[in-house]
Parts: sequence; structure tokens; C-alpha cells
Amino acid sequence: MPSMEDLLSKMTNIMAMRLRLMPEVAMHKWNNQLPVFDAAREEELLDKLTQMAMEFGIAEETAKQLLQGQMDVAKKWQEEMISQWRHDHVGVFSNARDLHHEIRPEVAKFSKAMLEHVALLISMNISISQTPPCPADIPEIFWQEAFEALRNAVNHGQ
Repeated sequence: MPSMEDLLSKMTNIMAMRLRLMPEVAMHKWNNQLPVFDAAREEELLDKLTQMAMEFGIAEETAKQLLQGQMDVAKKWQEEMISQWRHDHVGVFSNARDLHHEIRPEVAKFSKAMLEHVALLISMNISISQTPPCPADIPEIFWQEAFEALRNAVNHGQ
């Protein structure tokens, strides 16, 4: 069984890897003039991931709060980037990867891993008290908010 420190470190890395994909999501949406928020897509995804979380043993309400928190952070960061690009009159990103075939599968992989680790932390009755240092490539405000949603899920899911 991994130690608490190892689990928290792995969980932090998973969350960081997932967040690091948000600039690529934003670039695709910018290039294709897509809105950041797609209500139907978000509802479908929230339902699917909540079901997956429940299969891992996470309570439905805990899962929904965690997932909605992560989605809200992702949307806020994307909105901030797109707003800055609009202000700076940025053109099309030639290096943007495809959202549907490349980026979303990676986000899904990290979302699943995050849920697995949250379920494990909850099952081990581990509480999270401190936010780990923010990675240099993720804005502090979004890191804090994403980790708060994670901490609440783990601490209140017990």
C-alpha cells in the first residue's frame, strides 16, 4: 500500500497534468470560435464522470462537487486566456492539437486517475490540510481553487 505522502504527491501530479491541458483546450476553442462553456457537453460529462466516481466508491454528491469544481476552474482559466488573446489580437494558433481526438482523451485519462486516487484517499480516511506548492506553469489562483475542490472532496467524502 502506498504511503499517504506518495498518494498525495501522485494526486497532485495528476491534477497538475490535467490543468496543464487547459491552454490547449483554449487554443482549440479560440481557433474554432467555440464558446468556453457548452452546457449540454458539461452536463453529459458531469453525469458520465459522476457515474464513474460512484463506481470507484465516491458518494454522488461528493463526486459532483469535485467534478464541478474542476470544470469551473478549467472554464475560468480558458476564459482568462481567451480574453487576453482577444485583447492582444492574437491570430490562429498553428500548433493547436485537435480537441476531440487528442486533448479530450488525455483530459479523460487524468480525470479517471484523479477519481481513482480520490476514492483511495477517502477509503484510507486520509485528510488533506495543506495545498501543495503551485507548479510554475499554472496560475496560482486556479491551482488554489482546483486543489480546494479536491481537498473538500477528500475531507468531506469520508
